[in-house]
Amino acid sequence: MERPFFYVETSLLNGRSFETLNHLNEITAWWLAHVADVRELRQFGKTPLQLHQEELPHLIPLPAQPYDVWPVIYRVVNVDRLISYGRNGYSVPWRYIGSTLPVRVTETEVIIYSPQVEEVARHALLPATATGQRSVHKEHCPSEDARHRQAQLEERFVELGEAGRRFLEGLLRTQRYGKDQAQRVLALLGSYTRGDLIAALERAARYGAYSHAAVERILSVQAQPKSTLESLAEHERRHLPPWLDEEPVSPRPTSDYQPLCDQEPTDHAEPTDPSDDAPAGGAASEGP
Repeated sequence: MERPFFYVETSLLNGRSFETLNHLNEITAWWLAHVADVRELRQFGKTPLQLHQEELPHLIPLPAQPYDVWPVIYRVVNVDRLISYGRNGYSVPWRYIGSTLPVRVTETEVIIYSPQVEEVARHALLPATATGQRSVHKEHCPSEDARHRQAQLEERFVELGEAGRRFLEGLLRTQRYGKDQAQRVLALLGSYTRGDLIAALERAARYGAYSHAAVERILSVQAQPKSTLESLAEHERRHLPPWLDEEPVSPRPTSDYQPLCDQEPTDHAEPTDPSDDAPAGGAASEGP
């Protein structure tokens, strides 16, 4: 007696255990080749392999590259230059502290991109059983050259305008570990909007409160933490083409188009020959 169709399919998994995904794929390939594809289908009287050969001339070729179905998530870079995924940390270049970055997670890797969607870091995916581990690349750490590190900090704070420049100058002048505190200030961009942070830096510089703690206190009083969606929207607004800030072209009033409706219609038909109306066989004769 022939086994039911569903029984043959479920028999692949029934009572079996698989060590890895590759092991499951190997067993599935064997099952397809020796069971499923060579079994005659009663409603067609042919096997799946025979039906596939008939359909083959009508199939379009597969794409040159496989479809990318790996998930893309967004993560904020913390003060330790890490993004978090699966209860573990993965490093990125320190200049992205405070930024919200897209992260693509594959079966074996964690790939991190800049806001311009350029790859900035690639790590082997830590085991699912790992917790609290870090994957850190040495080149992502701040430069050991003090001058180079300061130049990199100045570049980031200049992006925050005059308030950022003044605050960093005061911070490095008055604090022993000013560079470390500067990194922590930049990390606040992950929690607060750019405008709120600039306002806090202006207030801190006005009162000579050059420290990360002072900026954090100001933000806790006069600002609200932002959501991830607000972070993404804020970044996109900063990269919109500058011509979008120009005066928009206003629509014309409908009265401007009214003359087009009032014009006399133009007859584009070709003129006819008067002789076309004459009787056949000669010119029209005059009456008596």
